[in-house]
Amino acid sequence: MSGRDTGLRGAFTLVELLVVIAIIGILIALLLPAVQAAREAARRIQCTNNLKQMGLAMHNYLTSNPEYFPPGANGHYKHGLFSYLLPYMEQQPVFDGLDRSPDHDTHFDPHRYTEIEIYICPSYPGPHVIENNPIYDWMNGALVTYQGVGGRLADINGTAYPTDPCSEYGETPRNGIFCWEDPLGTNKARPCKLAAITDGLSNTLALGEFVHKDKGSGDFNAWPGNVRPWIYGGDYSCGNYTTKVIVHPINAPVDRTDDTVGYNHLPMGSYHPGGCNFLLGDGSVRFLPETLNRETYMALASIDGGESEQMPD
Repeated sequence: MSGRDTGLRGAFTLVELLVVIAIIGILIALLLPAVQAAREAARRIQCTNNLKQMGLAMHNYLTSNPEYFPPGANGHYKHGLFSYLLPYMEQQPVFDGLDRSPDHDTHFDPHRYTEIEIYICPSYPGPHVIENNPIYDWMNGALVTYQGVGGRLADINGTAYPTDPCSEYGETPRNGIFCWEDPLGTNKARPCKLAAITDGLSNTLALGEFVHKDKGSGDFNAWPGNVRPWIYGGDYSCGNYTTKVIVHPINAPVDRTDDTVGYNHLPMGSYHPGGCNFLLGDGSVRFLPETLNRETYMALASIDGGESEQMPD
C-alpha cells in the first residue's frame, strides 16, 4: 500500500555522522581550556592556602620563641626552616621523630622521605619524592616547592649590603627574614628578630614559590631540577636549601650551569601562569606578577632597607 506511513526513520548518513562528530569535537575544544583554567584556579587557591598555613606557623613560632622568626638555612645538612615550622602545622609527630642533635646529618633521618603535603604546590608537575638518584644523593627525599626570602645584595644605588661569603653558590646578605646561619662555622645562628623588620611586615616578603629547573643543557634540567628536600637546611658548605636571595625576576629563564648563576641566587617562580605566590611577614599572601618592577621586587625582599617602595595593589 503505497504512501502508508510505516513509522520507520532512515538511518544517519555518513556525512551527517561526520558533521555531528565534528560539532562535538569543536565543543570539547572550546570547553577544555575553560576546564583547565578552572582547575588551575583551584590549584592556585590551594597553593595560597599552603602559604597561609606556613604563615600561621611562622607567627605561632614567634609566640613560642619570643620575638624571633624560625632559623633559615643551617649548613652541613642540618635542619632548617621547614623542619622548625612542623610543630605549628599539625606535624608534631614528624617533628618529634627528627634527630636534631648538633652532629646529626639529615641524610640519615628516617623522615627524609616523608612527604609534607603543605610543602608542595598542587600545580607542580614533577615528582614529590625523589628516590635512588644514582649521581646526586642530596636530591633524594621529599621535596619542598617553597623557599624563604633571603634578602637583597645591594641598594638602589648599588651599595652592597653586608653578606656572608660563598664563592661556590653565591654570597648571602643578612637583610632577609630568613638568612644563612652556620652553627659550625664563624657565622653563628642569628635568626631574625621581629623588631629588626623596620620596613614593615606588610611590605616584607617572607616565603615564595620555588620550582626552578635549568632551561638549557645544564646538569639540572630534569626533575627535580634545583628543588630540594624539605629536611635539609643546606648542603655540605654554603648552598642554601631553604632560602633564596632576590636577584633575578620572577620566573626568570636562567640556567644555573650555562649562565653560571649561583644556587643561592636562583629565581623564585611557579607553574601558575604569569607569576607566583608570596607570603608576607604579616601572614598575608599575594600573587606577584612576572612584570613586577625589579627594584620594587628587591626592595620587598629586605627587612630594613628603608626603601620607599610599597607592596603593589
